[in-house]
Amino acid sequence: MARSEIPVDVLLNILDYVDKAGLATMCRVNKICCSCSQNVLYRDIFFGIPKVQQTLAQSTHLARKVRLFITYYNSSDLAMALRNMTSLRILQLSNAFNADILDGCTFKLESFECAHLTDHSESFQRFLSSQPSLKCLTLHLPFNPRVSSLEATCLPNLTYINVTLSWLPYLIPGRSLNEVIVTGSSSDGDYIDFSIFALSTTPIQKLTIDRSCLHSTPVHLLASYLPSLTHFTLKIWENSAFFENEGVCRCSYINYCILSNIA
Repeated sequence: MARSEIPVDVLLNILDYVDKAGLATMCRVNKICCSCSQNVLYRDIFFGIPKVQQTLAQSTHLARKVRLFITYYNSSDLAMALRNMTSLRILQLSNAFNADILDGCTFKLESFECAHLTDHSESFQRFLSSQPSLKCLTLHLPFNPRVSSLEATCLPNLTYINVTLSWLPYLIPGRSLNEVIVTGSSSDGDYIDFSIFALSTTPIQKLTIDRSCLHSTPVHLLASYLPSLTHFTLKIWENSAFFENEGVCRCSYINYCILSNIA
C-alpha cells in the first residue's frame, strides 16, 4: 500500500493546535515535519529567556522564523539574536535595555514596544528611521532631548502611539494617526496642548489621557482640534485607586463629559 502523506499546508494548520512539547517531538519525526514544526515553534516567542536568546544568536535559520518576540531579559546574546531575526514583525522589550542592541537590525517592524532604554539618543533615532513599516509604537520612557526632531518621512505609516507626554510634539505632526494614548501623568506643570492633535494628517478618532495632563481647555477648542473623536478615555487617580471613565459618543458630548467630570 502506498504511503499516505499529509499536504504541507494541512500539516501547518494542524501544527497550530499542537503545544510546544508536541512541536518539539514533531521536530524529530522527519525533515518535513521538523521544518514545519520549527516554523510554528519559533514563530511567536513570548518569553525570550537567555537560553532562547542564545539559540537564536547561534542559529540564524531558526531566528529567521521569528515573527513576534517578547523578552524581559537582557543577556549578552540578545543583540546578535535580534540581528538574526530578519523576519521579525512585532518586538516588545519589557525591561531596561540599551538602545545599541538595535544597531544593525534589518527587520521591518509593524509594532514596537519598549519599557525603558538606558540610552536612547543616536542609536534609537537611527533605529526609528529604519522602520518605515511601523504602525504601532509604545514607549514608556520620556523623550530624550539629545534626539533631534523626527522628520515626518520617518515612521510614515504610524497610526497608533502609546507614549509619554514629552513624545507628542515629535510623533504627531505630519503623521496619519488614528489612536493616541498618553501614558502616565504630567510633570513640572506640563499639560497637553490640544492643538498638537490637529497636526495629525488624518483626524484622530481615539484618545486616552491622564486627568493630570488636562488644563482649562475651552470646549470649542477641544472640538476643533478633535472633530472626529469617537472614543475617549480619561484616566483618574484617586485615593491610590485607578479608574477609567470611557465613553463612545460624538466629540461635542465627550467634551461636555470631560468638563463636567473634572470641574
